[in-house]
Amino acid sequence: FEFEMNEVYCIDVVMSTGEGKSKEAEIRHTVYKRNVEANYILKTAKARQFISEVNKRFPALPFTLRAIEDEQVARVGCSEAKRHELLEEYPVLKEKDGQFVAQFKYTVLLLPGGTKKITGLPLGDLEKQAKSALTVQDEEMKKVLASSANPKKQKKKKSKEAKEEAKEEAS
Repeated sequence: FEFEMNEVYCIDVVMSTGEGKSKEAEIRHTVYKRNVEANYILKTAKARQFISEVNKRFPALPFTLRAIEDEQVARVGCSEAKRHELLEEYPVLKEKDGQFVAQFKYTVLLLPGGTKKITGLPLGDLEKQAKSALTVQDEEMKKVLASSANPKKQKKKKSKEAKEEAKEEAS
């Protein structure tokens, strides 16, 4: 498999404090996404109100049922919409008791000017806190991972290194 310029990828990162073998929990789903390819006129007024709100506020993005203002509308509308395959469920993941599972999804574009993250929240301090029990051993792979995918940053880094070498030679 090879990445190429002008392609779009969805990156799905799942981390756990356990063995890393997460599975779907049996608890009720609360995160959904509108299946935009499916159409059906729902029977109840509350279900139509629900799907109308979903179409307006979350046309193609995942949403949580908590975001729907009227709880009864959300319950009735969600169950009817699921029956007619108007919603895609995002399952709750679990591991062994006492272990935590976290999932992050984001979309990246591979552009000639570099990689651009277009969806997903910034991870902030979590990037520093999330440590793996495994490490990369291959020195060549470590260099590749440390390098930037952005050609502009690589050029800046090379010119900066060249300037530093010139200073060292001059002194």
